[in-house]
Amino acid sequence: MKRQIGWSAAVLAAGLLAGGTIFPAGTGYAAIEKKVVSNSSSNIVTLKLNGVNKQQQGLFVEGHTYVPVTFLRDVLKMPVSYDSSSKTYSVGKDYRQLNLSVYSEGIAADLNGFYLNDAEAKMVDGRLFVPFQWVKNYLGYQGEWSAATKRLNVMPSKENGITLTSVTSNEDSSEAKINLKYPQVSNVSNTEAESAINEILKKDALTFKESIEKQIQERITVQEIGLQSQPYEFMSAYIVTYNQNNVLSLITENYEYTGGAHGMTYRKGYTFSLKDGKLLGLGDLFGKNANYEKQLNDKIKAKLNATPGYFGGFEKLGEHPDFYLQQGTLKMFFQLYEYTPYAAGFPELSFSFDSLLPKDSPFESLK
Repeated sequence: MKRQIGWSAAVLAAGLLAGGTIFPAGTGYAAIEKKVVSNSSSNIVTLKLNGVNKQQQGLFVEGHTYVPVTFLRDVLKMPVSYDSSSKTYSVGKDYRQLNLSVYSEGIAADLNGFYLNDAEAKMVDGRLFVPFQWVKNYLGYQGEWSAATKRLNVMPSKENGITLTSVTSNEDSSEAKINLKYPQVSNVSNTEAESAINEILKKDALTFKESIEKQIQERITVQEIGLQSQPYEFMSAYIVTYNQNNVLSLITENYEYTGGAHGMTYRKGYTFSLKDGKLLGLGDLFGKNANYEKQLNDKIKAKLNATPGYFGGFEKLGEHPDFYLQQGTLKMFFQLYEYTPYAAGFPELSFSFDSLLPKDSPFESLK
């Protein structure tokens, strides 16, 4: 969670699309670390699409499965491009555009401007591999994994038939660099639900923009009385984490740098019912389990106690806890400095749907 907008490009590694191979690109939100992995036969993963074997092979490293970018390009037919001015590879498009940059220090990745640090890409023999969990969590696919045979069958996820578009605002002046982006939905069968969802997302985005304008005006006042400060930086971005079962879940991040050693990022999770546009709480999803709150509180307390640098102080979840959804998983998170040091980023805790609702689906009443 270190300051990212002002990152220097440093010396980016050269990369070319040639001979069916894409060279370096990758990951990062905190410290970026370059990884080199042995391409041994014991690590090889057979890749399939809808049950059909494909020529490209994946890797199984340290308990995680990786697929080559060529698989995304040639098999899943995702567009791949290279921007020579920023030396960035882009895979996919719109809110599912994965941007991959190669620095001399290592590899960095963002999805739609939202920097990823839940996993890292790997470069092996001049080829880029990305974690399959990114493909599953963010790019609209699911997988069937056989540990015994090291085979991964990739299939499109059955998603809601809605459209997401980004509303952007970019300004660059002597006062501040501003890059804002927030989502809006369309093609929701219930137009009232669509309007309700868009109004919530737009309102929160405009609130951040109003805060920016106020801070810039304060900076101008400081400049007028002779005090100096470097230009401010503001950014907002989002990622969609779940778009199935008539439910839409996403995360937004607002970043601001107004001086000092580093900026601050604020994260917010949204989970909406497409049935009526309601912003869902944990009770709407797991309320059939009368003990879900106690289960979560006990597990969160235990996990935080085992977290290095934990400040202490967690007793129970508040009225509106931060969370989002991924396939089969509830992800709880806390803000920077809330319970852990800044360098620890946003603490995230995962809970399977089955652990909270062993015999039911959290989406049964939302269809």
